[in-house]
Amino acid sequence: MKKIILLLLISFSIKSFANENVLTIGDENVSLKEFENIFFKNNDLESFTKEYLDEYMELFINFKLKVKEAESLGMDTLFTFVNELEGYRKQLSKPYLKDNQFEESLLNEAYERTKYDLNVSHILIAFENSSTKRSEKEAIDKINSIRDEVLSGKISFERAAIMHSDDRSSKINQGNLGYFTSFMMVYPFESTAYNCEVGQICGPVRTKYGLHLIKLNDKRNALGEVQVSHIMFKTQQGNKEKNQTAKTKIFDVFEKLNKGQEFEDLAESFSEDKSSAVKGGKLPPFGVGKMVPVFEDASFNLKKINDYSQPFESDFGWHIVKLISKKSILPFEDLKADLKRKIERDSRANLSQESLFKKLRKDYNVVRISKRIKQIRGYGEKSVYEGNWDGKNAKGLIFTLFMIDNLKINQQDFIKYLVDNQEKGSIIDDLYEDFINLKLLEFEENNLSKKYPEYKALLKEYRDGILLFDLTNKLVWGKAVEDTIGLNNFYESRKNEYLWNERVEASIYTCSSLAIAKQVRKAIYRMQRNQIENSDIIKKINKDNSLNLKIESGKFEKGENKILDSLKWKRGISNDIKSEKNQIIIVHIESILSPSTKKLSEVKGKVISEYQNELDKNWIKDLREKYKYSVNYDVLYSIINK
Repeated sequence: MKKIILLLLISFSIKSFANENVLTIGDENVSLKEFENIFFKNNDLESFTKEYLDEYMELFINFKLKVKEAESLGMDTLFTFVNELEGYRKQLSKPYLKDNQFEESLLNEAYERTKYDLNVSHILIAFENSSTKRSEKEAIDKINSIRDEVLSGKISFERAAIMHSDDRSSKINQGNLGYFTSFMMVYPFESTAYNCEVGQICGPVRTKYGLHLIKLNDKRNALGEVQVSHIMFKTQQGNKEKNQTAKTKIFDVFEKLNKGQEFEDLAESFSEDKSSAVKGGKLPPFGVGKMVPVFEDASFNLKKINDYSQPFESDFGWHIVKLISKKSILPFEDLKADLKRKIERDSRANLSQESLFKKLRKDYNVVRISKRIKQIRGYGEKSVYEGNWDGKNAKGLIFTLFMIDNLKINQQDFIKYLVDNQEKGSIIDDLYEDFINLKLLEFEENNLSKKYPEYKALLKEYRDGILLFDLTNKLVWGKAVEDTIGLNNFYESRKNEYLWNERVEASIYTCSSLAIAKQVRKAIYRMQRNQIENSDIIKKINKDNSLNLKIESGKFEKGENKILDSLKWKRGISNDIKSEKNQIIIVHIESILSPSTKKLSEVKGKVISEYQNELDKNWIKDLREKYKYSVNYDVLYSIINK
C-alpha cells in the first residue's frame, strides 16, 4: 500500500512540474516542457545524474542569454533574419501541409504495383495543341469508333494501332510498349493499365499526350533489378561487311571465354562499348523497360552469378552478357523513402495536393458571397478569357469576397490574382477555386503553430539558432578572424605556449629501384654544391616515368615522419633504406633546428580558435552580469524520475 501511495505521489509531482518554469531570464520564462524538448533531442542516454543536468543547464543558460542579447539588439527584426527564417519556415511546414493518410495510400499503391511488370499495347489519338490540330471532341469520337471496331472483331488491336495511332513507333511495334512497372508511365496511363485484366481492352484514358486505348498483354511478377557486364561489337544497318565482322568477333571472344579466359580482361581488350570496357564491361544496375527487350531478356534469364550468355544480336550490335548480381523487389520499408521521392516528382503529387484542399475545406468554414464573384465576372470575364485583363475597371470592388473562419478575403485580392495568373483561355471560376485553395493553404500554414506544438517548438529552435549564429559570428567567430590587432595581442600574451620542439629540415627521396637511387644520390651531391635544386632532380629522373621518384621536403618534428624517426638526426645524406614496398629511400638532412617559438603565421589556425574561445568566455561573463536569471532545480531534477 505504501509503495502504491509513493508511486502516486511521484506521478502527481511529475505532472505538476510539467507546466512549471525551469528557467527564468529577465522577464522570459522557459517551461520544463520546452527544456525537455531540446534536452531529449540532444541526449539519448537511458539515465543521467544531477551533475549531468547541471552541466547541460549551464550550456542552456549560455544559449538563452545569447538569444536574449540578440533580441535586445533588434536582430530578430532585420530583413536578412526575417527572410532566412521565412525560408526555414516554408521547409519545416511542408510535412504538415499534406494529407498524410492519402499519401500513405499512394505509397502502398505504388509499392503493390512495383511487385508486377505489365506488357501493354496502346493506341494514341492526339488532339488540341498536337501536330494533328484535331479537336478534343473529334479525338473522343475517333477513339470510341476505333474501340468499337476492335471489340466487335472487325479489326485487330495491332492492326488498328498501325493504321490509326498517333504514336509513330506503332508502325514498327504494332503499339506494343513492352514491359514496364510503376512510375515508368504517366500516372493516368499507369493506373488504367494496372486496373486492366490480361487480354482486356481498357480506356479511353486521357493523358497530357492525348487519348489512349490500352490492351494488357501480360502481367507477371516483377523481375526486380539486375546488373551485368557485357562485351559488345557494334553493327550498322545496311552494312553487311561490318555486321558480319562484328558477328565473327563476338563468336571468337565467346570461344576464348569457353577456354577459361577472364570476362573482364576480354571486355577491356576487345569490347567496342568503350565507356564500360574500361570497367571490365560492367554496366549500372537496371530494371524492366530500361534496355532493349533482347538485352533485357538475356540479362534476366541468367540464373547464377558469373554465368554468361550465348552471343546475341540487338539493334546496336552483338553482345555477350555476364551476371554480376540480381535483386528481387525489396520490402516496403526499404523502398518507402525512394517511393516517396518518386511520388513527389510524379504527377500523382497533384492528387495529394487536391486531397489536402478537400481536407482543408472540411476543417475550415469557407463562406462565399456569390454576388461579389458575380460582380467580378461582369467586369473581367471576357478579358480574362483573352488573357489581357488589367483590372483597372474594377477598382471600386473593395468588399469581402469570401471568408475562411473569421478571415476576410477582399475582392481586390482576387482581382490581383487574376491579373497575375490569367492566360489565354482562362476561366474566372476555375481561377476562383484555385485562389480559394491558395488562401486555405496560407490560412493553414499560419495556424500550424496552434495546431501542432512540435512544429511550434521546432520553428522556435530554428529562430533561436539563427539569432545565435548571427550574433556569435559577429562578436566571436568573425571578430577573431577580422580583428588583426586583437588577434596579435592575444598571440603575444601567450606566445610561449606555441613552441616548436627540435626539428630537422630535410628532403626524403623515395626511389623506384636501386638504379634510380644511384642517380638520385649523385644528384643530391650536386645539389649540395648549389648546382641544381630538387625541382631539377625530379624533372630529370621522372622524364621517362613519373613513378621513378617522389620527393618530400620540409621541416619535421619527431613523430611526423616514420623514416626520419628511425634515423639518428645529424646533418648529411643517409645510407640507402629499403622500404616494405621494395623501394629505396634516401634522406638528406640539411639542418637541425633548435626548439623555438612558433610565428603567428605558423600557428594562426590554433591561435584563432583559442582567441574565439576567449572572446566567447568573456562575452558569456558579461551576459551573466547583464541579465538576471534563476534556475528552479526542483523542477529540473524532476526529469530524473521520468
